[in-house]
Amino acid sequence: MAYPKPLDLDALNLSTIAKGLISSINDIDDFNYLASNLEKVPVSLQSRLARKYIDRYTEKKAGSQFRANTWMRRTITRLKPRFGVLLSITHNMPLPWHILSSIEKTKKHAGTLALECVEKALDVSEQNQHLPYEKIVRLTYEGVAAYAKQFGVNVPFYDMREDDLPPACFEIALLKMQCDKWWARQLKTLRKQFLELLEIATGQVGKDLYYDKKSKKPKRRGISPYSSKQAQREFSFAQASGRQFLEMMELQSSDGDVIDLIEAVKSGMANPANRRNELMLRIRETEELADEMGYVAMFYTITCPARFHANASTWDGSTPKDAQNYLTTTWARARSKLNRRGLKYFGVRVVEPHADGCPHWHMMLFMPKNKLQEINAILRWYFIQEDKTELYDRYGPELTRAKVFNKFVDINTHGTHIKTVEACVKYRANTEKAHLFKLYKQKRSEWGFAKKKANEVAIQRNKEEAEKAKAEKREPKKFKAKNHKAPSKFYRTFSPRFDAVKLDKSKGSAAAYIAKYISKNIDGYMLTDHVDADTGENLQEQANPVLAWASTWNIRQFQFQGSPSVTVYRELRRMRTAVKDEVIEPIRHAADTANWKDYVKLQGGMCIGRAANFKSMYEDTPMGNDYAEVVRRIKGVVTNIDYKAVLTRLFNNVHNVTDATSLKTRLIEWTRQLKGTAEKLAAKASTNVGAADLSWSSGNNCTPIAVGSSAELILDMVGCDEKQITEVKKDLNSGKRIARDGQIYQIKNGQLHVLDETAQIKHNKHLAIEYRAKTLAQKSASWHVTDDHWQQARELVDLAYQYAQLDGRETLNATRNELGEFHYGENKKGLITIGDWDLAILVNNGSASAISDNDWWALDLMA
Repeated sequence: MAYPKPLDLDALNLSTIAKGLISSINDIDDFNYLASNLEKVPVSLQSRLARKYIDRYTEKKAGSQFRANTWMRRTITRLKPRFGVLLSITHNMPLPWHILSSIEKTKKHAGTLALECVEKALDVSEQNQHLPYEKIVRLTYEGVAAYAKQFGVNVPFYDMREDDLPPACFEIALLKMQCDKWWARQLKTLRKQFLELLEIATGQVGKDLYYDKKSKKPKRRGISPYSSKQAQREFSFAQASGRQFLEMMELQSSDGDVIDLIEAVKSGMANPANRRNELMLRIRETEELADEMGYVAMFYTITCPARFHANASTWDGSTPKDAQNYLTTTWARARSKLNRRGLKYFGVRVVEPHADGCPHWHMMLFMPKNKLQEINAILRWYFIQEDKTELYDRYGPELTRAKVFNKFVDINTHGTHIKTVEACVKYRANTEKAHLFKLYKQKRSEWGFAKKKANEVAIQRNKEEAEKAKAEKREPKKFKAKNHKAPSKFYRTFSPRFDAVKLDKSKGSAAAYIAKYISKNIDGYMLTDHVDADTGENLQEQANPVLAWASTWNIRQFQFQGSPSVTVYRELRRMRTAVKDEVIEPIRHAADTANWKDYVKLQGGMCIGRAANFKSMYEDTPMGNDYAEVVRRIKGVVTNIDYKAVLTRLFNNVHNVTDATSLKTRLIEWTRQLKGTAEKLAAKASTNVGAADLSWSSGNNCTPIAVGSSAELILDMVGCDEKQITEVKKDLNSGKRIARDGQIYQIKNGQLHVLDETAQIKHNKHLAIEYRAKTLAQKSASWHVTDDHWQQARELVDLAYQYAQLDGRETLNATRNELGEFHYGENKKGLITIGDWDLAILVNNGSASAISDNDWWALDLMA
């Protein structure tokens, strides 16, 4: 008997990791089965599938090996038709897999990319020093943006016309692209979306529900609807991490009040219950407004062409974000058409995913009854234009046939005559639409017969009643025919892409109709008895996957159409007491009492747009963040007295405000801090400690330290234990430092120095920039420090601190020795290292370049 031999892994097209995982299998049949199947998969996905196979194979359960082989066979069968799409996705991978697979490595790689952008900016600017400053900034931005764009991030101002942008925009963009925090945020989004796309492409997101005969319950074959299990785990971890952070923090007002940050969050719109309640309030009172205006409600279901659906054979690798962009772009074009024709509408839009992750819209719109057909026709036309043929093809293939018909033919300038001709025409035979129409005709016929029979019965009963009443000498009763409702036309041509249903108020309100979709996409409230048509599961159990899906793809789930600003509504609700301003008080009272209907009327009604009576009041702070941007912070509400807005309200004959007034709603400033900070500060204030002892500035505040002194009390209050205080007091001239809560405590020359760590670092950077700028001025044979000297000094200092941060330090390491020579050392990898400051100087001069080797930065000396 011949025994099977293991396959030669080196002869197969397998990745190194896949070979190692395959080698861990002892059974030859399973060894060969896994190797032969993985060879069919793109190399970049082999290790991924091999790990999942090994996890199933090594389970300590009976039949685990059989289940692992079954899973592999099913996976290969499902992936085979889309190998081309998988290759395209993996070839466009923004970062190497070993970086994308780890959150920590992705975050750390942000610093590397930020440093690369700094070096590229220095190179471009040095090459163009002969050009004007505006031109240098533009060219530097173009070079750095082109480098950053290859990683798939959203570069600021990249899609705008560069000719229209001032130099300040380029400066802001360059500051962002040279910041590791900005890169970390960009890569975080990029990573989770790319990994989720791989999960979708490999079939880990979908329906795949089957009935288990043993447990008699529906189960899944290891996949999840809407979003993958990995996305759900990361979403749950982020939620828990965020909640833990909130529980650690407190808010202190300028008046001295202290509240827990998590309690403040619970009282706002971040609370799902509050969010759901406000949405339902706005929808219900919007419906009441529509009833007052005589509008009717339409419910639309809109989805994407087949190329956006991962479960379709024509899927081209598009992401749910791409599908959402298609829907928003198409809706923008349709909305522009409606506005050009002066068609009024308002309502709400809800975005939710199919089981495969592709989004679709549910829109409830209110509109005039006599404009309903026109609005439906416009929306249908726009949403079926792309890939329209697939809508026709689902009803059968297109055929041709000969047809004889009459045609008018000109014989001369005095007349025409009819000519019989024969030509080929296109048609679709035995289609689904024809079958549905046949069923409709049959039901219509049955309805007609039933109606005729009911009428005959009613006439006969009326005759009998008339004769009976005449004999008894009384008034006869009147019998009516039984009402049979006519069948509806259920053979809509474009229902897979666009479906419009007129809501029947006799069956319930529009708010009740859409309540299920609102609850499903927030927290699943009151949906224990509802089942999802896409997945066949309880809707309440699917709220978490839907939220994980929306968070992963950054998709806005709810949006009102035609309503006034809800931001103004929320700002007015911050004022809980009446104000003396007679212009603002009515709308403030309406918002405070949660009367959305009166609020809308006082704003000027629905569809008022930017001509509303009240708008948000902002306070602009120039250079308000680390990127020198203008930061806008909302401060209150102000009346909109722009002449165009006043004329619009006057033309529409709505409530019109013409007085200039405002209301400041944010009167108290709140500071976020660690929980317990206010209590510690209050305790310090109640002790007999002098003003110098309690000074917490960034300067050197020196106080004598001795047993039982206020300095010892300060160390105890900031969290130092008895052992640490004892060690500090052993040698009063030691200069030992202790870092606590952003402060540095140092004993030097018998004095206690209290330093602010962040302020001290900023102060050191400022001194370094000032020193370097003066040095550059001296080297240029000029004692006058110019703007160019300051700019070069800032770039060098920023570069040096970039190297320090990548090594996990906030301060720079050693630089030159006593002889003024560079000091070199060796790290644990045996690479030659150098101080951060000197490395920055050498890199800037072109004498060295920085290389990365597993988080160690070393000097690559040039010949």
